[in-house]
Amino acid sequence: MFVDAIERDAAEAIVDHLRSSTAQTAAAQIRVLGGAMARVPADATVFAHRKRRIMVNVAVMYGRPDEAAAREEWVTGFASALTRGDAGAYVGFLGDEGEARVREAYPGATWERLTAIKARYDPTNLFRLNQNIAPRPSKRTQTMAGETPSM
Repeated sequence: MFVDAIERDAAEAIVDHLRSSTAQTAAAQIRVLGGAMARVPADATVFAHRKRRIMVNVAVMYGRPDEAAAREEWVTGFASALTRGDAGAYVGFLGDEGEARVREAYPGATWERLTAIKARYDPTNLFRLNQNIAPRPSKRTQTMAGETPSM
């Protein structure tokens, strides 16, 4: 997730959540962004969050599969305590969270560029594991399905 500041209430939430964890390992990684990375145009690469100030990753490690539900609930609650209503995700920190979260990693025009590239180089979606970006349907496919082609 991305935030613009870690204010006192967020800092307290971080400490509280880490102290309350019973997992083998729990972490909140805070990465201050900016500098040279922020001077690259947002459309120059697929990383579109160059104007964001801070990236936060919340993680927990556990040993047994039966712990998954409780640990995921803890991570979700922790992330909710830090979220300030801004969408955005770093694809390298996503789990199996679905297309909506992948779209948050690649917002707007970035997503459109990636689906066009995928349609050109992987139209059958062979490379679909991890954080998949499905190919944009071709004009021919849309016409066959009765849709109006758009760009």
